[in-house]
Amino acid sequence: GRLGEDHARARKLAEGLADVSGLVLDEGSPHTNMIFMSLADDVAYSTSEVVAHMYNMHGIQIGVTGKRRYRLVLHYWIDDEAVAKTVNAFKELLG
Repeated sequence: GRLGEDHARARKLAEGLADVSGLVLDEGSPHTNMIFMSLADDVAYSTSEVVAHMYNMHGIQIGVTGKRRYRLVLHYWIDDEAVAKTVNAFKELLG
């Protein structure tokens, strides 16, 4: 039953990230509690720079799945506040 909460939060996070300039979400993402996305071609940051910034400045862990590609996974300790924090952190970095 808890997984449904993660899926709902993943949809909320995807909606917020869709408005962030510089991010390109996979078509139809999320399908589960995971969001897959890429950096837009015009973003000057490298994959590792984004990961380091998000973790060092905000404590947000991001999975790398390829060159300029990421995976965000929502689970039991990711709450609504963490979703908002993640959206705001990406807006701050890429805005």
